[in-house]
Amino acid sequence: MKLFLTLTTSLLLSACAPYASEVSAIPISTTQYDDWNCQKLGSEQAFVDAALAKVSSDEDHAASHDALMVFLVGFPTSGGGVKEQVAYLKGQQIALRNALMSHGCTGLR
Repeated sequence: MKLFLTLTTSLLLSACAPYASEVSAIPISTTQYDDWNCQKLGSEQAFVDAALAKVSSDEDHAASHDALMVFLVGFPTSGGGVKEQVAYLKGQQIALRNALMSHGCTGLR
């Protein structure tokens, strides 16, 4: 019985949405930005930063909700959050930062 409870608890916790800070970036190639100028790269970076902030907030809300639901009713209810979007946008953010550096763009992050 103890093994069953341990396995069930582990399974339920693994179904919980992680916090955005715990989600790893997906590697994204910078080649899509080869022909972009610094202004376009900067605009795209601002867009990706804003989108990442939004989905990170959504993911953190889902993780907090899951933690509460596991405590109250014994299982997560968020459906896993939006961790794939967080991972993709984190990868885009890194790719854009690398593209900005490789293009020699200054004054932008």
